[in-house]
Amino acid sequence: MKLLIKTTLYYVIASLLFFIAAGFIIVYDFNNILDQEINNLLINSEEIVTTQIVNDIPLESLNNYEQVIEKTNSKAFLDKPCFKDTTRYDIIDDNFHKYRMLRVTRRIGNNYYDISIFRSLIQPNTLVKQVLLSLFSVFLGLLAFLIVSNLLISRKVWLPFKETLRTLNNYELGSTSPILLNKTSTQEFNQLNDIILAMTAKIKYDYINLKEFTENVAHEIQTPLAIIRRRCEKLLQQNDLNNDQTKSIMAIYNNCLRLSKVNKGLTLLTKIESGAYQVEKNVNLTQILISQIAHFQEMISLKNLTLNQEVKHEILHDINPELVVVLFSNFIKNAINHNNAGGHIEISTKAGEIGFYNTAKNGPINPELFQRFKKSESNSLGLGLSIITKICRLHNIKLSYEYVNDTHKFRLLF
Repeated sequence: MKLLIKTTLYYVIASLLFFIAAGFIIVYDFNNILDQEINNLLINSEEIVTTQIVNDIPLESLNNYEQVIEKTNSKAFLDKPCFKDTTRYDIIDDNFHKYRMLRVTRRIGNNYYDISIFRSLIQPNTLVKQVLLSLFSVFLGLLAFLIVSNLLISRKVWLPFKETLRTLNNYELGSTSPILLNKTSTQEFNQLNDIILAMTAKIKYDYINLKEFTENVAHEIQTPLAIIRRRCEKLLQQNDLNNDQTKSIMAIYNNCLRLSKVNKGLTLLTKIESGAYQVEKNVNLTQILISQIAHFQEMISLKNLTLNQEVKHEILHDINPELVVVLFSNFIKNAINHNNAGGHIEISTKAGEIGFYNTAKNGPINPELFQRFKKSESNSLGLGLSIITKICRLHNIKLSYEYVNDTHKFRLLF
């Protein structure tokens, strides 16, 4: 969930809770005011009735639907007005309605009178409903105003932060152009930009140093390795070597070749991870695949392997062409080197898919070989598969592997 939506949601929840609490308080106070006003009206009416009784007005002319006066011997409510809500049947509406009642007993002369005064609550209840409806409308409008204003204000306030995120998202570590972050009127955002600039400058400095170190080491190692290989080749050409000496020199020569391959593989992995290879749009993978198959055709024939190819579908993908060559050459070399004598290789293309199939020599591949420095039974470091995995992961290519009927099946899904 986006930060703006999340904060707006919290504001809405808090506002609703506040409005509900405020509504209850307003309704409670409003009801108390209405009850007080009605009670005052009942008291005034009771005083008028008492005055009329004192003036000897007959009870029959005083009794009506809203007031009932009777002589009584009870002194329970003597000079003690009692207010309560009750219901009475309305002949006109043929229904029961709520009323507020005042009941009191007064002594006038030698007689006691039970006086009951009634006031209808229909109009006050209607008034309360109207007030509640008005309050609800006001609260709803205010809530909508808060939501819209919060969205607009927050969007404007957080705009520098979004620009910073956009700039960081588009920034490439190996790029020579500096990262540009605009100054804002918000102190916290300026502090954040300053910290980001300091961090990226330090990261870029370390990255350049590490890149130069890696390139220098990779370059400098090749020279002594080439010297060792040439010396070994000269020694192997001598005729006075015995078997033990020949084996020792061959071991040095083979390990030197292996170290050279490892150095090239690690250098390639470092360049891939650092983004040294620029991505090109709509690279024709099918043409590169056909070229690589032709390049390894002679090696396949020398290994006495059968090649079946069905490369007809044109596949386009955003990737660096040099990495495509590395990717396809690794698949084909693995299919050649890890194959049975007289085995077969199949390379095919479908819509959005390239498949590399070859008969297996030593069963299924250990999943650990897709990582660096994991040795197989053939004493290989597995850098070929780790390079394949890295290229696929960085260029949105799904790599699928399965072992079926003594056959390795690799599929690239685009």
